[in-house]
Amino acid sequence: MARLPRGKTKHPASHSEAMKAKWEDPEYRAKMAARDSKREELRKADPERFTRTGVPNGMRKAEAQRMWSVAEAQADKIIQTMKAGGLLPETAADQTTAADQSSVPVPDTEDEMAEAMLREAFKLALGPTGTRAKLAALATIMRYTRLKPMAVLQLATAEGVLDELVGRS
Repeated sequence: MARLPRGKTKHPASHSEAMKAKWEDPEYRAKMAARDSKREELRKADPERFTRTGVPNGMRKAEAQRMWSVAEAQADKIIQTMKAGGLLPETAADQTTAADQSSVPVPDTEDEMAEAMLREAFKLALGPTGTRAKLAALATIMRYTRLKPMAVLQLATAEGVLDELVGRS
């Protein structure tokens, strides 16, 4: 929603006076206190219900959760394919299932950390995120799964860069 110019309000001044009068009424105040305490109890019982983390604007929570679960399955499949192809080493880490999200496994070795980072990057790239987040995730994936072009590796020294510049002129 767009901001209003300074000094302008969404409601007329009489609205503010009416709300102040309502809050002076003990019955209304008790009703609102009961509503607030019920909401707080629900929030303590199920905090996930009251957050929109991971839900893009314009999307409902159920739809986003469905897309995240598909992205997670695809990421797991890609990681398994990379392990089968020899691009990632086999790790002995136990992976948590989607049903057991209460504890987050902390990788112990560098290989496990790399695998966890790639899995999360694949989930971001395949999940319901914005273009900027997808591109950043894809750049991270490319950075850690692919060698630099041979021309760049050959020019790793300053002399190689100067020789290449002299050769092009």
